[in-house]
Amino acid sequence: MNASLTNALADLTQPSATTTLDGTAKKLQVDADYRVELGSVAKVWTDLAGALSKIHQDGLAPENVESVMYIFRIVRNMVAGVTPNQDRARSAKVPDLIQELISQAAHTHYGNSAYILMLRAGVQALSNLLTGNETSKNAIWNLLLVKAPSPSCDQNLLSTLAGISDETIVLSTVMLSYNCIFESRDRSELLFSTVAGQKLMRQLLLESHAISGQEERKSFEMIYTFFNHLIQQDYFSNMFEGLEALADRLLEEEQDGTIRYHGEDFHKKDSEEVVPELQGLRIEEIQDEEDDIKDTSKAEQTKKGGKKQYLAEEQVILLKMVDSTIYSHHEKLQEQFQKEQQQHTQTASINDPFAVDETDPPVSQETVEFLTQVFVKVSGLTVEIFKTLDKPGVGQHGVEDLANVSSGLILLLGCFAHMSLYEDGRVASENNAQSSEGDVELDLELPAQLMPLPDWFKAQHMAIVQGGVVESAIELLRQADTSLARVTKSVAAMPNGTASTQAPSNTSNPSMTANTESSYLSNTSTTQGQQSFFVGLKRDIVRLVGNLAYRSRHVQDRIRNCNGLIVMLSQCNIDDANPFLREYAILAMKNILTGNVENQALIEELQPIEAVDHPALQEARVTSRLDDQGRPVLSQQKP
Repeated sequence: MNASLTNALADLTQPSATTTLDGTAKKLQVDADYRVELGSVAKVWTDLAGALSKIHQDGLAPENVESVMYIFRIVRNMVAGVTPNQDRARSAKVPDLIQELISQAAHTHYGNSAYILMLRAGVQALSNLLTGNETSKNAIWNLLLVKAPSPSCDQNLLSTLAGISDETIVLSTVMLSYNCIFESRDRSELLFSTVAGQKLMRQLLLESHAISGQEERKSFEMIYTFFNHLIQQDYFSNMFEGLEALADRLLEEEQDGTIRYHGEDFHKKDSEEVVPELQGLRIEEIQDEEDDIKDTSKAEQTKKGGKKQYLAEEQVILLKMVDSTIYSHHEKLQEQFQKEQQQHTQTASINDPFAVDETDPPVSQETVEFLTQVFVKVSGLTVEIFKTLDKPGVGQHGVEDLANVSSGLILLLGCFAHMSLYEDGRVASENNAQSSEGDVELDLELPAQLMPLPDWFKAQHMAIVQGGVVESAIELLRQADTSLARVTKSVAAMPNGTASTQAPSNTSNPSMTANTESSYLSNTSTTQGQQSFFVGLKRDIVRLVGNLAYRSRHVQDRIRNCNGLIVMLSQCNIDDANPFLREYAILAMKNILTGNVENQALIEELQPIEAVDHPALQEARVTSRLDDQGRPVLSQQKP
């Protein structure tokens, strides 16, 4: 078999070559002993590397694609679970050559099935080459993110592969990446410190968003696992800032007119390693004059050092990931608490594999502190946006910009709302209590017993408050009251169909589909069109402030000191653009006033000024007024 394999690799054009390669790959797949035996022959690795090198130097021709696929399968199967074979392959530069040929195919496949099969085998081979081998992980991860084998190789190969419309390729790419970052801070940090790593994160986030509703796509769960692991390892801030840096870089490249897919030296004519067939792969963005005019203001702002104003789409998707992580933790705690209530016990069963350790927070303290910084920044930006809604030129805010800001803001509010909730009471019960008739036995609930809060919850609550979330939320609510019109009829009845609905972020499904999705309106040239992006915003702000004020004198005082009492009180009204706003506001005011004499005194000093008729009352021909003592009086007009 060794001789026939050597002959096939020496001349891939002979008729029996593909048959030999295919047979070898299949035998290696099912025979573990044969993997060890064949892999121990040094000449095998020399022949494999030689065949791949020749194809790379000559350029990947269509007639060689099938042979390359079989060679990739041989490597994939021969190194699976055999560390010495992984080491021999690395010494023969096989991973480098695989990366080179994958790079060529990734940019020339055009959906061709033969190329797709080759790419699948190549990515799987790279994954098997590094699985369980720390030395190979370091070497291959460095080739993929830091320095490609040659200038002709795509330095952004992983993001390119993740963007191919093939489930197997995407899934294999994510698994390869996950294997590299797992339990390695050095390799994880390359994701944030290199452009190739940042582009990989961006592409995976965009891919997860595109396939989140497709249950048959297993790659979504793997992408979610990938980012959830990084969040749990306290890398959220690194990822968020890395994506911001990449967005700025891509904007500069867009304005420059060139999209770079390869390394810095890829297009240098004096490079001897550049494959001639790839010289024509330079991709330039051709803009017409109209596009140039549209981009002028952006370019001028960048040249003047203007700061980036909006969230990038991938940053919003990352916020969905962390929101889902936080909510899933909250839901599990709720399930655990309900189980304890049913069992009339103080702690969850130690045999319950799904029990959540109450000492474990949903995310790290550093992540919470970073989220507060992002919220303060985004809420400040939203306030500035609101101030321009009632001025000439309201169409200055683009659809994507408004969608990203509004979605990001709602997601941040959802994160803090869940982090500020914790069951602090146990409802005890008295069994077999008789009813007043004396013939029915009931379980009567007794008043709730306050339970101590976990230290992590108190620390995160304090980080949210001290980070300025309360003041920022109140200021945002104050400006929203001024800029966003209150809707007193059904949102669906709004003219021009500009209304949009925003579901509360209350899902335990990692698909994150229950989180808000801002409507992508085609027309933002009207105030009403722009306001529709912020449906539900006031309700979510009120919910958060009410949660934070619960049993917290510190927060109650902060709300009063920033003149937030009147702003909160004014939300006790019906607004169809903010479902249940009145109910949340009443509960929030209860939490704000409970045990706080100063806040209660301020409310008592308020005096009614006038009665305002609600449209629903007007339709019923009912009018309202204040009597001499300031009490509301209703009267019905005659037909």
